[in-house]
Amino acid sequence: MITQPFKAANAFIQALPLALSKNLRWFILVPFLANIALMALIYVVALSLFQSVLADFMGYLPDWMSFLHWFFNLIFGAVISVLLFFSFSVGVNILAAPFMAFLAEKVEEQETGKTFDDALSFEAILSIAGRTLQREFQKILYFLPRFILLLLLSFIPVVNVIASVLLLLFSMWMLALQFMDYAFDNNKIKFHDMRKALSAKPLLCWSFGGIVMLALTVPVLNLFVMPIAVVAATLLWVSVFRLEHGDFSALLNSSSGKR
Repeated sequence: MITQPFKAANAFIQALPLALSKNLRWFILVPFLANIALMALIYVVALSLFQSVLADFMGYLPDWMSFLHWFFNLIFGAVISVLLFFSFSVGVNILAAPFMAFLAEKVEEQETGKTFDDALSFEAILSIAGRTLQREFQKILYFLPRFILLLLLSFIPVVNVIASVLLLLFSMWMLALQFMDYAFDNNKIKFHDMRKALSAKPLLCWSFGGIVMLALTVPVLNLFVMPIAVVAATLLWVSVFRLEHGDFSALLNSSSGKR
């Protein structure tokens, strides 16, 4: 168990040159362009909404309270910033999910020699998009109630000390869950079964999520974190989970063939 943080770090060390290789580097370009386009769109919409809502709100206030304009500007700005970050994170994950699923497939093929049925075509992208959207919503439904509960606990004196630590660990766990999901999903492993497999190695998942969390705080690098994290997560699937839990997709195929 003590070696699990080193396995997570080693996966990222191996992932960077692999992600920049000739066969995989374009998977970095797609989410990068998606990040830029979505960020610009959300920024323009949020700025317009912010100015409109603030102007309407200030219109209800009497003239003598106009000095509070800076205060409400700060409050509305903070709320819009939180909504902006959440919308951006969810939007990028949904838009890039089919490409990240293909990236996980290509890494696993390159590392194991296994071949997947999906070829990179418009029909395949639509098929994978439907499947990954379902998984994204499963993750959102799993994340939101637990996050809200921990957030509420963080406002209770004394309890908030423990809640803050739990919130940090849960955020790291969710980052691991997010990026490891692609390889598990490609191998036809249900979301519940994936959570069970990952929960058996909490230190590995927290270490992986912690590395992603730190990388997300670095300007410019955070634009490329997604594909690199997917490659690292797939390498962990190949080296840890696939070996310990077996090639579930192969077992499913063989069992279906006997029927």
